[in-house]
Amino acid sequence: MQEISKRFSTHENAIIEIYGRMGTLQGTMKNLSQSGCFVELTKGEYIPKEGDCVQITISLKSVNRTRVITGQVVWNKGLGFGITFVKKEDIVKKMLNRYQIDS
Repeated sequence: MQEISKRFSTHENAIIEIYGRMGTLQGTMKNLSQSGCFVELTKGEYIPKEGDCVQITISLKSVNRTRVITGQVVWNKGLGFGITFVKKEDIVKKMLNRYQIDS
C-alpha cells in the first residue's frame, strides 16, 4: 500500500521542461509534498503524459531563490498533472525503462 504524504498548498510559478521534447511550458505549482507535487499549466499547447520525465524550475519569491526539481508524471487531468520526485541521476534510467531500451 502506497503511503500518502502530507500536502502543502503553494502558488509558485513553474517552468516545465519535458525530457525528449523541445521548449518549455509555463505553469503553477499548486501543492507540494515530500514525495511529489501538483502542477497546473497556464496554457495547454502540450499536456505532459503519464510516464513523461520532467524538470521543473520553481521561483520561490518569498525567499528569493530558485529550485530545480526532477520527476516523472504519474497522472494528468485537464491542464494539471501530478509528479513524483526522482533523483536527477535516476532520470535516464526512468526514460530508458519507459521506452524499453536495453542499456
